[in-house]
Amino acid sequence: MRRALVSAGLLLGLAGCAGAQKVPTEQLVDSQVSIRQAEEAGAESVPDAAQHLQWAREQTSEARKLLERNERDKAALFLKRAEADAELALALAHEAPARAEADRVLQQVQQLQQGTVQ
Repeated sequence: MRRALVSAGLLLGLAGCAGAQKVPTEQLVDSQVSIRQAEEAGAESVPDAAQHLQWAREQTSEARKLLERNERDKAALFLKRAEADAELALALAHEAPARAEADRVLQQVQQLQQGTVQ
């Protein structure tokens, strides 16, 4: 019984270590997915979104270099920032068409109001 508990404890400890090493790799994939989503949403054509997309790419690139040097903690921080910037780029890319449509509708309303006043 005691041996089984010790074995289970060792296995859990090893699994925990393996999981800890996997985190930056998973974060790298997550940041790449977020960057790809922002690109597909047209972030490059929206100035604010394009800037955040560029930062996300730069941070991901820096994280890769850090991972090569086995600086996992620093890489994890860069990857968190990269994912946040990519998600913001995606949100800004989605907002731009909605804002343009709202401006168009507002302009139509103003034209209608001017037509009734005259």
